[in-house]
Amino acid sequence: MIVVDTSAWGAFFNGDPSPVARRLVLALETGEPLATIPIIVAETLQGFRTETGFRSALSLLTRLPLLEPSLGTHVQAARLYRSLRKKGVTVRGTVDCLIASVCIETGAALLTLDRDFLRIAEHTALDIVP
Repeated sequence: MIVVDTSAWGAFFNGDPSPVARRLVLALETGEPLATIPIIVAETLQGFRTETGFRSALSLLTRLPLLEPSLGTHVQAARLYRSLRKKGVTVRGTVDCLIASVCIETGAALLTLDRDFLRIAEHTALDIVP
């Protein structure tokens, strides 16, 4: 299963020809199992300027299985943030640690353009889609 991060959805919806956007197109066309997390839905939808784009994205995102982080997942995200900080690794926010923790917990790979996740993956079991 692949969780698609906000950065990858943004590239996809903006028609970006990046490898990550092309990988997402391939996954959608082949029916590869994708999932999302509520915070990714919110982050993705807030980027739309038009109601038409918003509704189109909402329709697609709400068809995906939802991975709901538990309180334990949130605690693990805080631990992840703290452990990375101790190692001198800067992650810009709690949200990235939460997304990474959900992926690690569920064994899902992450499709992303965000470099913070690459830094997290260097120090954890987070699997990044190549």
